[in-house]
Amino acid sequence: MWETPSYTLIILLMCLMKPGEIRAQCDAPSVGENRILTEDSGQATYPEGTTLTYKCSTGYLPVQAGSSRSITCTGKQWTELQLQCQLKSCGSLGELANGKYLTPDGIKFGATATAQCNKGYMVVGVKTRNCRDDGWDGRDPVCEAAKCQTPSDIQNGMFEPLKDVYDYGEAVIYSCNKDYTLVGDSEMVCPDNGTFPPPPRCLKISCDGFMVENAQRIEGRAPPYKYLEFVRYKCNEGFRMEGSAFLKCEVNGWSSPPPKCIDTTVPIPPGPIPPGPVPTTSAPPVPNGNTTVIWIVIGVLLALILVGGLVFYLTKRTHWGKVPTRNEGST
Repeated sequence: MWETPSYTLIILLMCLMKPGEIRAQCDAPSVGENRILTEDSGQATYPEGTTLTYKCSTGYLPVQAGSSRSITCTGKQWTELQLQCQLKSCGSLGELANGKYLTPDGIKFGATATAQCNKGYMVVGVKTRNCRDDGWDGRDPVCEAAKCQTPSDIQNGMFEPLKDVYDYGEAVIYSCNKDYTLVGDSEMVCPDNGTFPPPPRCLKISCDGFMVENAQRIEGRAPPYKYLEFVRYKCNEGFRMEGSAFLKCEVNGWSSPPPKCIDTTVPIPPGPIPPGPVPTTSAPPVPNGNTTVIWIVIGVLLALILVGGLVFYLTKRTHWGKVPTRNEGST
């Protein structure tokens, strides 16, 4: 049987079709929020009559179960999509013996729940659970009574009591060998996380004595000094202290340098000149000894002249003020 090539049929069909018979098309639809196509062909356009189906994204579910999930190309536009999606809820977690779940982010898709045990209990297992598309992942952890393993040993010291396991709240006491000083807390308590804190240290610590001139020690004993021992100094009368009067022996030596006692009778050198007008080089003359004597003599003379004039004036006034008697008038 003679067969017509496929390309010949295509050409014949194109020639027979009229321009008005070309079917309408729709552009690729937008996906929308929290929704995806069940089958995305990636086409740029779709012919009229095409129907596409949507579904909710992972972690989401339809707001209304019976809403239409399909759209159809009619003319050059798509029908309206009724499907609306919302976050899934994983529901509340069950009770946790001797503990509880903390859900600060809620219980919807993407949230994280954290197990928290009561005081004196510790989490055994994975303490976090995540809300996934199919519910909470993992399994419930267990809250067991907290227990601690044997704490760390220390050099030049020991602790007691010595046990393999310690219950929550049980304490151990550290002590140091002779001539060693305990640095840190001597008592450690088994916490609810089941791990003792780092132990203290046993160190040889001492601070050398020192002298403070023109001062006396008013507190503390004579050297040498052990860890945390202290001294306090006071300056003698007529002296002022620069520095700290109180010093304590610490791990790296004295808490501060020794103070100094400064003689208060020695004038303090002037500080820097404050900003202001620049003084002139000329200065008022300073009187010497001879000039002072001359001014004293002049002052004494002026005083004598003033007193003499006053006496003369009073004498004359008295004389002028006399009234003549009768006998004096007849002579």
